[in-house]
Order: sequence, then structure tokens, then C-alpha cells
Amino acid sequence: MFDNWLSWAVLAVVLFIIEVGTPTAFFFACLGLGAALASVSTLFHIAWLPWAVFVIFSIGFVMASRPLANKLYKSPARPANVDALLNQKAYVLGDISPSKYGRVKIEGEEWLAESTEEIKKGEWVKILEIRGVKLVVKRISG
Repeated sequence: MFDNWLSWAVLAVVLFIIEVGTPTAFFFACLGLGAALASVSTLFHIAWLPWAVFVIFSIGFVMASRPLANKLYKSPARPANVDALLNQKAYVLGDISPSKYGRVKIEGEEWLAESTEEIKKGEWVKILEIRGVKLVVKRISG
């Protein structure tokens, strides 16, 4: 069936139509380009040449299009919900010292907290950083 140029040209058109109809990040377009080049290669009347051209160029086009597809389809990084805690105020439930974790409450949740300074129960702190399941805090002056 794929021994004349028209078969390869029809396959190329079908692959381009599939690419337009489905969001495949240029995959079927790359196959379509390979089929179009295979159609041209039938002019040399070598039975295996269109298949070789189709496979080699399709793989080459897919590999070449990956960086472009990744750039176009990469979704922007979205901060995790826990990142919303940064720079917020929290209430100290248990004393915090450089050598001992304490507890703080923010938005109704209790967290372990650490600090480089002594902070007493009942004070307010600012959240500087999140390290795993612990918050790094500092006393709010004033």
C-alpha cells in the first residue's frame, strides 16, 4: 500500500488533521512531516527507502520538537497552600528557644516552630520559613 507517493501524502494529511484535532504537543505533526518526506522519497523507486525516511525523520522531528513543546506546554509553578503561611503572624502556644521547639497556632492549626531567639508563650511571631513540618519564626517587636 505504501509503495507510491500518494499513499504517503494521504497519511501525512491524516496525521496533520489528527494533530489539529488533538492536543498532542506536535507528536502527530512530526509523524506527518516524516510521512511527507517519505512521499518525496518514493521518487527514487527504492522499496525500503520511504519507510526508512519515515522512521528516521519522524524520530528526529519528535526529538527536535520536545524542547519547544515543553516550553509551550509547561504550566507555571504554583505555590503550595503552605506557602501562604509565609510572613503571617502566629500565636505562640509553647515557649520556643534555639535548643527547643515550641508550638504556634496560625489559622486554627498548630505547628512546631523553631527560632534563633527565646520566645515566650503568649507572644506573637512572624513566619520566616517552612522547613518540612516546622515553621521558622521570629518575634514581632512592639
